[in-house]
Amino acid sequence: MSVSAERVGITILGSGSSGNATVVHTERDALLIDAGFSARELRKRMELKGIDETSIRAVLVTHEHADHICGLRVLAKQLGLPIYANRGTAEVLRSRDDKLGALTIFAPGSPFAVGEFTIEPFTIPHDAYDPVAFVVKHGPVKLGIATDLGHVNQLVSHQLRACDALVVESNHDLGMLRNSDRKWSLKQRILGRHGHLSNEDGLDLLRKVIHSRTRHVVLAHASRECNDYGLVEQGLRRCLAELGREDVAWQIATQDEGAQTIWVSHSM
Repeated sequence: MSVSAERVGITILGSGSSGNATVVHTERDALLIDAGFSARELRKRMELKGIDETSIRAVLVTHEHADHICGLRVLAKQLGLPIYANRGTAEVLRSRDDKLGALTIFAPGSPFAVGEFTIEPFTIPHDAYDPVAFVVKHGPVKLGIATDLGHVNQLVSHQLRACDALVVESNHDLGMLRNSDRKWSLKQRILGRHGHLSNEDGLDLLRKVIHSRTRHVVLAHASRECNDYGLVEQGLRRCLAELGREDVAWQIATQDEGAQTIWVSHSM
C-alpha cells in the first residue's frame, strides 16, 4: 500500500491522572506518545489493542510528570527505542534518572521526522518544565494531540486548526472539583492558567478548531475524582450538535481502557 493511500491509526492506551500513553501508527511504523504506565502495563495494553510493539520507532515525551513518563526508561530499554524530548524536559528527566541514557532533542516549533511521520511539537501552558503537544502528519493527514494545558492560547488554536482527528483535554467538571475533598492548593493549581482544561474549556477549544476536514474527536485526561464520563459525553454531544457536526465520530478516553483505535484515511 502506498503512503498516499494508507490509513493512520490513533490508539489511546489509557488517559487520566494515573497514566497516559498514545500510539500513532500505520501498518509499518508507530510512535508512542508518553509512557505513563509501567513497561509491563504498556506492553500488555499494546498487545490487547493489537499494536505490534516491534513497529514502534520512538517514544515522544510531552513533559516530565509521572503520569506521562513512569515507564519510560524501562520500556525504552526493553524495546530498544530512542526517546525524544525537548531540551528543558530532557534536563529534568536526566536529573531524576541518570540511567535514562541518550535522548534525542527536539525544539518546539521545529518539525522533525521519525519513520514515516513528521512531528510538529509546540509549547503549551502547563505547570511542567517545558511542556509540549504534538501535531503528527503522515502524508496529507494531520492529527492533533494536546492534553495537560491550563488555557487555550493563540498558538494552541493555530496548531490544532484543520486536523483530521483531534485528541484534546477534558479534565474536570468545575462543580465536582470545587466540591471535592482535594486540598485548596491543588484545586488552585488545576484551575490555574497552567493547570488543566475543564470540560467546558475543552469544548470551547473544539469550537475554535474543528474544521470541515475534522472527522474524529477524542476527549481525554478526564479525572476520576473530579469528572464523570457521562458528563463529558453529554457536553461533547451538545457541542457537536451546536456546530452542526453530528457526523464527527467521537470517543471519551478512559483511564483503564483508553479508547478504540481511530482510523484516519488519506482519502478524506
